[in-house]
Amino acid sequence: MKERRYDMDWLRVGAMLAVFFFHCARFFGGGRWHLNNPEESLIAHTFIGLLDLWIMPLFFLLSGAGSWYALKSRTGGQYLLERVKRILIPLYGVGTFIILIPQVYFEGVSHNGYTGTFLEMWPRVAASVFTSTPNFDDPFFFNVFMGHLWFLQYLFLISLLVLPLLLFLRSERGQRFIAKLAGWCDRWGGIFLFLIPLAIIRIAFTHFFRGQEHSWAHFLNFAVFFVIGYIIPADERFTEGIKKVGWLCLVLGIIGFVGELAFIFILKYNYANFHHEGGEPFSLMYVLFNTTMSIASWSWVVFIFSLGAKYMNRPGRILAYANEAVLPFYILHQTVILCVGWFVIRCNIGILPKYLIIVVCSFIIIMALYEGLVRHFNWVRFLFGMRPKKLPSASAAPQPEGTAT
Repeated sequence: MKERRYDMDWLRVGAMLAVFFFHCARFFGGGRWHLNNPEESLIAHTFIGLLDLWIMPLFFLLSGAGSWYALKSRTGGQYLLERVKRILIPLYGVGTFIILIPQVYFEGVSHNGYTGTFLEMWPRVAASVFTSTPNFDDPFFFNVFMGHLWFLQYLFLISLLVLPLLLFLRSERGQRFIAKLAGWCDRWGGIFLFLIPLAIIRIAFTHFFRGQEHSWAHFLNFAVFFVIGYIIPADERFTEGIKKVGWLCLVLGIIGFVGELAFIFILKYNYANFHHEGGEPFSLMYVLFNTTMSIASWSWVVFIFSLGAKYMNRPGRILAYANEAVLPFYILHQTVILCVGWFVIRCNIGILPKYLIIVVCSFIIIMALYEGLVRHFNWVRFLFGMRPKKLPSASAAPQPEGTAT
């Protein structure tokens, strides 16, 4: 098997673009956001609902795969130190004190009745970081606004908590377990074995965190995707098993998405609170809904991963540039989108022109910020979780290590 998995790099870049388009659509559908357009779009709602099934699970799966490569050349301590540099520094440095401040402002003006200026908002938010009290009701631990950077918080905590398991899986006993599991998954349909832990986690924990957007139930679900992603590069048979059922998973993913819509709109299942009107906790409706969601989510991830494995495992200059830009692009993207959308949604034009203007202008601004302020300066790269810029003579491409996205 090739040491470098270029397909995973391409999928990481593609997933980042999907998140970008997803957040550009949030003005027009998907419920309350930091800013909302006066009119909504059924197409936007559908687009958001479909991507919501697989986009973050795919991110965590790819991050787990990156950790497999990272631990090939690092001890557990070195791996955690890299996680601090790549995740915590951008999260609690440039993220908390610069990137997220405009999002807090937009949220306050749109939904919380804030009437002050943006400059008055900044010191208040900064002070709240240092005065927040511990809160273990969700995986954030502190009452600090995370915005879209919740992903980095989850990723660091998952990397920390599952590290003993990751190290075990690299041991002789762990390798024997992986080889046995790979033998099962190499059979046609064997890759659906991973559905068992995913469905169990959803069914066992979702009910206890009803109505929470980011809860321990979500955290555990993403942790399972992360561990699955870690296992996949360990044996080529996992990828071969994924290739065998790729198109079947497309069908199952579509059926699962239609099933989700049927639960919500026909059976009147309360998605936000995870119960059917008049139903009991852990009812048949609850179990069927969460099983359907697990099948849909895993099927979409497998289908997309299969496309990458079949058609995208090749290098390229565009890939080298884009793969390095993924993390800073992720950190910057939502705030830029909101700043552009703040002006665009007030215009008296249709939803499609608004969406296209937001997409084009936001992308240009993000890339300009990346090129002009981030990419060429090592101290800024450090703040954005990037490795130091190499000298021109150092032309060897790095191995795909555990990126934060």
